[in-house]
Amino acid sequence: MPRRIEDFWASPSAQEHILDKHGISLEEVLEAAESSPVYQPAKTEPQGSLNPTGEKRYLVAGKTDDGKRLWVVFADEGNGRGRIITAREAQGQAERARHKRMRGD
Repeated sequence: MPRRIEDFWASPSAQEHILDKHGISLEEVLEAAESSPVYQPAKTEPQGSLNPTGEKRYLVAGKTDDGKRLWVVFADEGNGRGRIITAREAQGQAERARHKRMRGD
């Protein structure tokens, strides 16, 4: 588990993907990522996936200032830096319930 991440960032291509595919701005992603100190290892992706380096990725159950519940996936770069991979809104009753449990609210 990574230590507390103090500085989240996202590449231009990640920002574009998150906005185009999920309709979420970088500002919302950063609010959500910084809203929770609880990280969980993201599930391992199969060989040949979009994670060819095999880097460890983590999941944050974050919440924006206006109440959107977001799942944020990031890679721990060390030294308190986390690179945002993707983010999307929690969908469906079961997923929102899991999100609330993970956040403790």
